[in-house]
Amino acid sequence: MKQLGVLLACAVAGDAFSILLRGRLPGNVLGLTLLLLLLAYGPVRLGHIEDTADFLLHNMAFFFLPACLGVLEIFAEIKSEVFALLAVCVLTTFCTAAATAFTVHIALRLQRKKDRGGVRP
Repeated sequence: MKQLGVLLACAVAGDAFSILLRGRLPGNVLGLTLLLLLLAYGPVRLGHIEDTADFLLHNMAFFFLPACLGVLEIFAEIKSEVFALLAVCVLTTFCTAAATAFTVHIALRLQRKKDRGGVRP
């Protein structure tokens, strides 16, 4: 329960920040950024949230059910646009994969420089 509380507190804080910023940034992004900062600077350790985070990741399919059911409800209305929607999904999947690969490449390059003493913390 404590682990879930930490994760929910970050989510609620992110939503609160989003409201303060008048919705300029999504609350879920702000909440995850807050969690990252808490993990990076020490108030929250990985062990404080690891079990609950693993459980949520392993059961992530449940979080997509409402969206899938919503699409099924309006499928008759969007049936004519299915191919365009699929094209967008495929294109954005490739863009996401490319951005992820690029980010990993840069992170590995920086890690190698740090290991050789080229970058100071």
